[in-house]
Amino acid sequence: MVRFSAKTFGGASLGALFIILIGCSSARPPRLVIRGDAADPILAFAADELGAFLEKKFAVDHNGAAAGAAWIIDLGVDKAMDDFSFSVRHIAPAGIAGGTTIELRGATAAGVLHAAYTMLEKAGLRFDVAGPILPEVIRLENLRGFSRIVRPAVSRRGIRQHINFAMDISSYPLEEAKEYVRNLARLRLNSITFHSYPGQWYPVLLPGGASLAGNFFYGQRHDIPDEPLLKSVVRNKKVYCIPAIEPFYDQPEEKSRRAMDWLAEVIREAKRVGLTVNFSLELRDEDPALSLAACRFVLDRYRWIDSLELITQEDSDKPGREIEYNTRILRTLRNSQAPGRKLEYGVGIYNTGIEDLKPGFELMRRIVPSDVHLTVLPAHGARKAVDNLKAIPITAADVNRTMFYSWVEFDGLMYLQQNPVEGIRRLIGEGRRLTGGAPLYGISWNHWRTAENRTSIAYAALAMIEGPIEPRDFYRDYGRSFGIGDLEAYGAAMSTLDDADTEARNDLFNIGFCYGGYWTSQKELANYGRFTPEKIEAARRKFEAARDHLFGCVSGTPTAGGKHYLEFLTNRISCTLFHLRAFLKMTELQPLFSVKDPKHFTAVERQRIGLVSAEALALETEYMKLHVQMIADRGCEGTLMSYYYAPVLLLKQIIKTYGEKGGETGITPKTIDAPPAPAGKK
Repeated sequence: MVRFSAKTFGGASLGALFIILIGCSSARPPRLVIRGDAADPILAFAADELGAFLEKKFAVDHNGAAAGAAWIIDLGVDKAMDDFSFSVRHIAPAGIAGGTTIELRGATAAGVLHAAYTMLEKAGLRFDVAGPILPEVIRLENLRGFSRIVRPAVSRRGIRQHINFAMDISSYPLEEAKEYVRNLARLRLNSITFHSYPGQWYPVLLPGGASLAGNFFYGQRHDIPDEPLLKSVVRNKKVYCIPAIEPFYDQPEEKSRRAMDWLAEVIREAKRVGLTVNFSLELRDEDPALSLAACRFVLDRYRWIDSLELITQEDSDKPGREIEYNTRILRTLRNSQAPGRKLEYGVGIYNTGIEDLKPGFELMRRIVPSDVHLTVLPAHGARKAVDNLKAIPITAADVNRTMFYSWVEFDGLMYLQQNPVEGIRRLIGEGRRLTGGAPLYGISWNHWRTAENRTSIAYAALAMIEGPIEPRDFYRDYGRSFGIGDLEAYGAAMSTLDDADTEARNDLFNIGFCYGGYWTSQKELANYGRFTPEKIEAARRKFEAARDHLFGCVSGTPTAGGKHYLEFLTNRISCTLFHLRAFLKMTELQPLFSVKDPKHFTAVERQRIGLVSAEALALETEYMKLHVQMIADRGCEGTLMSYYYAPVLLLKQIIKTYGEKGGETGITPKTIDAPPAPAGKK
């Protein structure tokens, strides 16, 4: 048989060629019927997704007659299936009237949706947090003879969104935030946690008076600076925030209302696409009336949520006291819950030092009701999280009721390219070891940037389904979906990047923390005085090796998508190198500041401070120039704004304060809800 392609005939479409060759009547695409309960919103979404991805090849008919259909996709919930499981099964046609059937089943409607994505991936698609990767041809023929029941390695598979920094989805236009949520569902995730600090997504009473919601980014204002570089890519005109809210930024009540409306719409979309929604908050006071009022406000304002979690403050110095208080508040909430409302509850601990984590977790085991799930965020960084869980130690019984929080990105290294795949593998592997291979209760992963973390998110999503895949096998498969030429070299480069990420976390802890106040609220060299040149140089060499290996993969990759993916990674690692070089340059000033009081600097010393800092600033400007070349999503805009208001602003402050002319600028005041700096507890 002769096969034609559009390219062969100078861009003429395949359909047009068929019309010419065999007549109009034969050019009709084969008919495909999608059958399912349209009254169920998740099943309706599944049918819409199938139709959208298949309509270019088939004439899609929703709930039409089977007669005359080439393919029938049958969606249905099977409550007899194991919890969280789903299946795809090919059924050969029976008789001449019926088409080939693909049966999609799940224990819940969300499971049916995951079966649909499993089917589509078998047909050639690849789903990714940055958006679907479409093949040249979708082949349902790949489903012939295919039958699989999927029992995921992790039952509740999620992302934990802090929604607190400029680069996360809290700056996204609503439709882009919804698309992010849809891409999570396409990865077959079924859970999302939104964590809000007081005054961000719900109003609370704070010292100094009432606080409205809408205090984005810990209340730190990000005005658009008069910098052509930033203005060329940032969509806001005056102040960085959700674009639709920008006109109301200086109207606190309206900004508050619109912020909560935005999150409510994102939550509703998450529910529509089969995600269970957990709202997480921490109680900052010990007044039960205020605490209950905050919780009830959240439950009323975001009435679509499935679970409410009370977690300790990050690295609290009194986690046991907070756990006891949170458990009392939770009991009161449960006892007063409105009849008919199905709501789960969780109690959690966020401590990264084992001296506090171990007794805190042991306390939760003892006092939290057995029908309430536990949550734990045990460290900063994916590999360290596993080490700390082992040190508690976590038991099989814990794994059966605990949502583990870990990282596909650590905010203390936000300005560096990361890739913590090995740490992700270790957590899933340790959980499976403890359960004897039975499914884990749940894991959710912290991240803020999307495009930069697509690889580690892809690994986490797949490994929570299949179990702890060996990274080299994952890289081979993931690289193949992009058409990368040298898969072994690509895998080796990503493993090197993983090691560089881990070593930076251990040796340069918090060198890229993205809260601006953490940088500009300190005097003297602040963060530029913390790291030794030897450790910075070692990290630089490791990241450079990973980048150079990826550079080598670009020329051998024939696909545009593969080249773009590799070029983006090399771009962000090159940005990382500029950041490290700026810190390396500033180490030249460390001896001066360590031996002399700044008020006694001579004119010559001030001049040297100005010159060295200006060279470091030039390196960070190169970081921003390079970053601007590849703006993949809204989060890239936010990273650029955050970078300007953190290390760049600190350098400008150092130059102005200690440079040739001097002139104290003062320090940035603390915002109403400044986060604790994760420095000291590694």
